[in-house]
Amino acid sequence: MVARKFFAAVLAVTCVLSIAPLVWAQGCEEDTEHWYTIIDEDTGRVVLHTCHVVVVGDEFVDPENRRYRVVRVVGHTAWARFVGRVELEAAAAAFYAAWQQELAMAGVATPRRLAQAPAGRLVAIYHTHSDESYIPTSGTPSVAPHGDVYNVGAVVKERLRRSVGLHAIQSWTSHLPHDGAAYERSRRTAMALLRRNPDALFDLHRDAAPLEAYATTVAGKPGAKVMIVLGRQNPNLKANEQFAFAVKSFADKNFPGFVRGIFYGDATFNQDLSPRALLFEMGSYENSQEAAERVMVNFILSIPAVLYGVTPQGRTAGAEAARRAAGEQSGAVSALAWVGIVALLGGAAFLLLNERSLNGVRQRLRKLASIEFASILGLRKRPRGRGDGDGDGDGDGDGDGDGQSGSEEAGLETQGSRDRV
Repeated sequence: MVARKFFAAVLAVTCVLSIAPLVWAQGCEEDTEHWYTIIDEDTGRVVLHTCHVVVVGDEFVDPENRRYRVVRVVGHTAWARFVGRVELEAAAAAFYAAWQQELAMAGVATPRRLAQAPAGRLVAIYHTHSDESYIPTSGTPSVAPHGDVYNVGAVVKERLRRSVGLHAIQSWTSHLPHDGAAYERSRRTAMALLRRNPDALFDLHRDAAPLEAYATTVAGKPGAKVMIVLGRQNPNLKANEQFAFAVKSFADKNFPGFVRGIFYGDATFNQDLSPRALLFEMGSYENSQEAAERVMVNFILSIPAVLYGVTPQGRTAGAEAARRAAGEQSGAVSALAWVGIVALLGGAAFLLLNERSLNGVRQRLRKLASIEFASILGLRKRPRGRGDGDGDGDGDGDGDGDGQSGSEEAGLETQGSRDRV
């Protein structure tokens, strides 16, 4: 009995130790009581405030596309070293090339389809930290089971539909409690959403940081910036990063000052499930829900612009170039097809003139098929030799037996007007 209990205890400890790294890998911890401060070790300038637990090796790309890497952490203060500038345009171009190739393989990158996109396309939204809310709006940073972030997500969903006709599904599944295992629970939601085959997957959060870290203005009213978060333990990191760079590149040009930067945390954030999965921090808990919505209804238009070249004002220059290129390619194929048709018609007219009747044309075609074409393809039998007496059938008496030539070739659920999974 003692041995059995001991074995059961060892098994339980082994299971916990084996599962713990997987839970950690999905999403790094957060400290909602005290935010972390990342400082440029050379200048002493504050680079970032965030509730994400910061460890050595984490990185941050700031609004000016300067990349920093954390080299030391003491308590809630981290020091980062400048490692270079990100070539945003080159990375964005790499994303566009790979995405256009994927669309082409799916039969979407044709002139007609490109003119209609994003009709019939789909993106998905969910919320790993279900209780996240805004203090000025709800009076508390945490509301169970559905915090203010769900309301912002609903606004984003409706904005995509009304502005460019892009359909978004939003999961209202709650993944409480807000702990280190939340990403493991939300992983099931993400996988359920991916079964709907969306082109992109977004996990919407709000950060914990001082008000000024995210504060901006939109048409003279308070706004809350967006921070893109990537999991640096994610095998899809390169693809997700290129997507993030393409989104930031478009947003920087069209909505300057709205993107706070890109944080690389020591986790996957479930982004290993898709090459186009991103996490957005929509302001801080010291911003209001309305401030987050004012930025998000603009920033989110970067998604259809990057994926399909569509904006409320029309198509982007890149989309028009892709459409013209697809049109030229289609035109070339059509020209070749017409050349073939003209050649066939010309051949038919020639045969009719020479044979003087349809019956003669039919006989000539049968002859071509049975004799001349077979000879061209090497399938016609050579005549068997006569009077050689050797039985090999090649008429040359060498007995090599080559008288014939040729060879064989081997849930969704619904809550009111909202889609839920």
